[in-house]
Amino acid sequence: MGYFKLMVSRDEVAVLLRGQLSKGARLLAGICCLVLMATGLAQAEENRFALVIGNSSYEKIGRLGNPARDADLVAKALEAVGFEVSVHFDLDEDGLGKVLDDLADRAPELDVAVLYFAGHGIQKDGENYLIPVDAQLKSPTSIERETVSLRSFMEVMEEVPISLLFLDACRNNPFAEQLLSQSSSDGRSAGITRGLAPIRTVGDMLVTFATLPNSVAKDGAGQNSPFAKALARHVNTPDAEVSVLMKRVTRDVMAETDGEQRPQQLSQMQTEFYFKRTNGSAPETDDQQTLLAVYPGSVSVGEEVSVLADVPQQCAPDFFNITPSSRVTPIPTKFFKTVDLGGGKIRYEISPGSRYGLIVQEQDEKGANRIGFFCSMGAALSDQQKKEVLRRINGQLAQNEMSGTIGSDPELVAFHFAEFKIN
Repeated sequence: MGYFKLMVSRDEVAVLLRGQLSKGARLLAGICCLVLMATGLAQAEENRFALVIGNSSYEKIGRLGNPARDADLVAKALEAVGFEVSVHFDLDEDGLGKVLDDLADRAPELDVAVLYFAGHGIQKDGENYLIPVDAQLKSPTSIERETVSLRSFMEVMEEVPISLLFLDACRNNPFAEQLLSQSSSDGRSAGITRGLAPIRTVGDMLVTFATLPNSVAKDGAGQNSPFAKALARHVNTPDAEVSVLMKRVTRDVMAETDGEQRPQQLSQMQTEFYFKRTNGSAPETDDQQTLLAVYPGSVSVGEEVSVLADVPQQCAPDFFNITPSSRVTPIPTKFFKTVDLGGGKIRYEISPGSRYGLIVQEQDEKGANRIGFFCSMGAALSDQQKKEVLRRINGQLAQNEMSGTIGSDPELVAFHFAEFKIN
């Protein structure tokens, strides 16, 4: 491929590139103009409830420094914006089950429900589980018996008109490392992966992971995790719709972790939600429904780069890597796993260990590389037009404009790029 090992020959890539540049791009109707329905309830009239959990003192694997403090910080922030908060620390399996039952009892009377969980989580066969402090997890088969599935909480919260789940549960996990080592030593696959697995939301539900799928979040060197600090800070921002607010949380977490940790939001929400409303200013809403993430932010030879893009269904993206010297390499869409997320959005993903891995090679150009895509928002582009689009995108990237539009109707094109560094 020239920059990444994509498990195909250079000749095949050349053919694929010609195919990519000759394939007509479909209409991108929604990439910059999807508008959320403005039907939010007034804050004073909402029945708001938050379940906040901080699991720090794990009996088998030792203590996590921050989850209890994180839960306390987030609980106080939610109380300040009108939530009735039920906060719990160091819940064992029975305790997790009890608060789940209590939430189920409350759900029918609620307008808005929040779950915040700080502690250890684990994924197995694509399902996520929250780990109580008394878990032993001596084998993969014990996961379902000794934990509580995230799906159980989601099914309860689906009954609430608006539900928000914040999961700071992707910390470096000795349980996962132990089980991964165990399955590797006996030659079996346990279906366990580091971090948490991506999920599909239902209705007006927002799920936010402290970091991207299959990745590990930081517990934080100070009193709180980067995610908890950013969330608590921005919850009190007046008149910011939740999708706008979470972008600010993402920005702050990435800044604190030098780009190594990026929260991910999964949502099909059509209803606007505000943690705090005033009568003094117009609300800040979000009409940008595209997510692009390239991680980790820094890689070395032999390591893999992951790419995740959530785009409107009408978009047929053309993906590229652009090096510091402006050399362009296509990444054909056949290399991506595609998932229909519902709500008119499609996910394109290349993750570590996938069939077509983006593995950094010795000959790859060092420094700040950029991976991204563009989509036509009007008429299909010719090969020559696509080359011109790439030239103009390169100019925008040189000015550190990582997303935007170029051209004009009927040849308007939207682009999104993200930066990573090859050491």
